[in-house]
Amino acid sequence: MPETKTNTIPSPSDGRDNVEDGMAAANRLVESPTHPATPTNSRRQPRSRLPQGRREVTDFTASQEVKLKAGNMRMAKIQISLANLRTEMEETNKQLRNLCKTIKVDVDAE
Repeated sequence: MPETKTNTIPSPSDGRDNVEDGMAAANRLVESPTHPATPTNSRRQPRSRLPQGRREVTDFTASQEVKLKAGNMRMAKIQISLANLRTEMEETNKQLRNLCKTIKVDVDAE
């Protein structure tokens, strides 16, 4: 009889088995942009901040920070404008009611 191999059913994995091995392999394959493999001019001063595209896991890039701050300023200006508009509309409404009372027109009748 020919030899037959028994098939073993692998147990389900949650993906955390070889995380360290995968991270080490990925780190070996990817060059760090701050430490290039080619020698650079030693007279250049190192950058004091992260390059524009780099970021920590939870932080934003420098350009994203600028856009967020600009967006926050625009939102604040819009909120102030809306508050001013609401105040002006309330004042105008009061003036209209007073004018209607003066000329004895019942606003609620219409």
